[in-house]
Amino acid sequence: MIIAGLMAALGVAVIADPGAAPAAWRYVVPAPGDAFESPPLRALGLASEKPEDLVVKVAFRGSRQRYAQLRYGSPSSVRVTVVLDEIGPGAADLYVDANRNRRIEATDRVDGANRTWRLPLDLAIVEGETTGYERRACVFRLGATGITFSHAAAGYLEGQVEFAGRRHAVRRVDGDGNGLFTDRDDRLWIDLNDDGRWDPSSEQFLFASILAIGDARYAVRSDPYGRRLSVDPLEGSGTVRLALANRQGLPAAVELTATLIGRDGSAVGLTGEGAQATVPIGEYRLGTVTCAFEDAQGGPRWSFVFSDIGRRGAPRWYKVEPGGMATIDPIGTLEFRTGAEGMGLPRPGEDLKVQPQLFTGDGLLIVTCYRGRQANPAGDSGAGATIALTTTDGRTLAAAHSGFA
Repeated sequence: MIIAGLMAALGVAVIADPGAAPAAWRYVVPAPGDAFESPPLRALGLASEKPEDLVVKVAFRGSRQRYAQLRYGSPSSVRVTVVLDEIGPGAADLYVDANRNRRIEATDRVDGANRTWRLPLDLAIVEGETTGYERRACVFRLGATGITFSHAAAGYLEGQVEFAGRRHAVRRVDGDGNGLFTDRDDRLWIDLNDDGRWDPSSEQFLFASILAIGDARYAVRSDPYGRRLSVDPLEGSGTVRLALANRQGLPAAVELTATLIGRDGSAVGLTGEGAQATVPIGEYRLGTVTCAFEDAQGGPRWSFVFSDIGRRGAPRWYKVEPGGMATIDPIGTLEFRTGAEGMGLPRPGEDLKVQPQLFTGDGLLIVTCYRGRQANPAGDSGAGATIALTTTDGRTLAAAHSGFA
């Protein structure tokens, strides 16, 4: 697909910003070769085994297919499946399940050149029981050796922000390719001298809730999707820290990330057990948690994702006071529910409906579980649960298998 066609397909996404920024935000995809075409591409793990729930309706040209999955949007959104069909040394066809229907069809094949593919890929935003979409684009690239496969979010969000009595142009870049803009690898560019140029040494910042600009410190507030942004004088700060209580015999976490959401909707990301960050004073709750643990029997590690979408009960808020520290256990005491509570006994011949749910101590609901490296969720082995209905003497009357979205 040539860039003109890509631009026409994407259009310009104008996002209304009700108060934080003085101008509307728009999504821009520059031409290939532009300095802001995309951030550096990141390796995307590939697996030789097809995901269990994926339906393939394509006669592939190549002799070997490799699969990857990525989540582009909310942590509870349906993953996007990518299939690399290898047709020769350094040559391949690429299929992307951009509509997330868990099917690979002929229409999912992406045109590319020089082992590079550019395509529209909507950002999936889950809010309650509904999923909305915003236009975005991605870049995929296969290395010359045919071994390394990588991807990046294309383009940037462009808008303005006002602080210290002046209005500045801003560009926001999704550095890790997950569609969000408040992670530690995401970039915030501010044209501080208002010359229309972008100095990578003095006008580029890693996203953080507190930025030092010149001799002053500012509180940076944003939602994860980049719909709003404010930069305000810092009136006070404290520290938040992740600490597992190691309850219920959990082994030490080899990977741990959490997103905190402030009362104003701003997001703060923390990575690693014991990780801490300086944040503006206020109250924060857990929005998402991802964690990985080594298998006690030496098998592939276990990875889990929890989200406040579908949460249990009211959120728990952690208060950050000036100079204080709020220690947050992102897992807490786990609670497993069958989903059959209060339904009553079915009549003979009727179905018994259950919906097993696992909650963290703060009420976040599990949305993903997989085995293997967290960077390669396509390499999982169909992690899920078998639910069995048995009699009191141990006879199995019915059983079903359930996975995760």
